[in-house]
Amino acid sequence: MNGRTRRAIFGNSVVVLASAGLLVVLSPFWAAIFWAIVLAILFWPLRQRLTRRLPGRKATISGLIILLIVIFILFPAFLLAGLIADGAAAVVTQIQSGAFKPAEVLETLPDRFPKVAKVLPQLGLDLDMIKSMVGEGFVSAGQYAVSHLAGIGQSASAFLFHVFLALYVLFALLQDGDRIYKSFYNSFPASAHSKQKFFAAFSDMAVATIKGMVSVGVVQAFLGGLIFWILGVPSPVFWGALMGLLSVVPPFGAGFIWGPAGIMMMLSGNIQGGLILLAFGATVISMSDNVVRPIVVGRASSVPGYMVLVTTLGGLAMFGLTGLVLGPVIASLFLSVWRLFDEAEHDPELLMSDEPPKAN
Repeated sequence: MNGRTRRAIFGNSVVVLASAGLLVVLSPFWAAIFWAIVLAILFWPLRQRLTRRLPGRKATISGLIILLIVIFILFPAFLLAGLIADGAAAVVTQIQSGAFKPAEVLETLPDRFPKVAKVLPQLGLDLDMIKSMVGEGFVSAGQYAVSHLAGIGQSASAFLFHVFLALYVLFALLQDGDRIYKSFYNSFPASAHSKQKFFAAFSDMAVATIKGMVSVGVVQAFLGGLIFWILGVPSPVFWGALMGLLSVVPPFGAGFIWGPAGIMMMLSGNIQGGLILLAFGATVISMSDNVVRPIVVGRASSVPGYMVLVTTLGGLAMFGLTGLVLGPVIASLFLSVWRLFDEAEHDPELLMSDEPPKAN
């Protein structure tokens, strides 16, 4: 082994170890950094337009974009979280105080649905047992919600720190994004065509996922809150906001709210209202996803719907709320890698060439 080879091995080892060390140091804050990168990609077109109008004022432009994000994204998000927290606390209080007794709805079941009441014993089910299970289930859910609301309050300072860190990193990316991107792009060990595929897959999927989540969430929150308000359901803003949040987590969706609500209305004697809610939820709220998402997202995402579903759930389980975006992004990168290998199989020079593939 000659001296040049030893120096190359040593240099590569130092680079790998330094990179691994940096990843270890930054790992506690990876979610904040990830969201800063996603927001930088999302607002990069606005940054470019402002740069053309205000040349040489990158710091001012970056600060203006941060201010817009705080006013139009963070402030509404905190307001929505407050509404949800207040509504959840009110529901929990009603459950614990006994003002809301969901099991009492089943009292009228034999009179309103005699056939159903006759079938229950044949299935080995007892109405008193069902009432007890429903009551205990709501109490357990209330206690669970109270404990987690307390946990949210205790972790608020950590959450605010991560928000501040994400905004700080975002400010740096908006200022020096061109230089940072060129540095990563030039040092990425692949051909120009491969690098374009990788970076485009990340940016396109991240933007498409966020646009789809936000648009569907807003529409379903508005539709759900509207129908609850029309039918006289208490706390329509709270339930609408909750439906909007659940709509971004397939396959659960807003149906986990309007479905049981419609059934409870029917069991409590409001059959017409329950049928209207179930019909509106099935035909308008649920179907709005199929209408809004393609319009907003368009063809920005090349990932099949079934893979988006699976990777969204997997990302949510592994990384929390950040996984709602990170999961589909990983899927997009995965498909891009295999497409590049497929192209290289027909053209072995492609992975090493800086020229894009020729159109067939």
